Amino acid sequence: MRIYGIDHVALNVRDMERAMSFYSKTLGLQISARENQKPGIEYFLDCGGSLIGLIQAKEDEPEHFFQNTGVGANHFSFRIHSADFDATIEKLKEAGVPILFSKKREKSWSLYFCDPDGNKLEMTAWPAEDEGSGL
Repeated sequence: MRIYGIDHVALNVRDMERAMSFYSKTLGLQISARENQKPGIEYFLDCGGSLIGLIQAKEDEPEHFFQNTGVGANHFSFRIHSADFDATIEKLKEAGVPILFSKKREKSWSLYFCDPDGNKLEMTAWPAEDEGSGL
């Protein structure tokens, strides 16, 4: 078996319009031409070579988020260029997105925040890898 990377991450969302606004306007992801869309029910957004799927949850379904504790998913991370790291923090703040944690470590830089449904997300930069990478 050979895995080439992450194909997609899918999230169930409470309010599709709110989620699409966050992921497209705030984060800048675009609806993908690679996958079929089901307007109002399911969208796939381009995220580099991967996709983010947004699926409309039913009102009576229980909530389960990417969170810090407990067994299950903790978070997923978007890759950004280190040159964009500080501007990304400012853009999220301007959009009213609370920053949970940010740190520039020796090898990787991390920025944590939540989407409108409470799913924990991260932006990660790898400065040494960005140098001369063309990203």
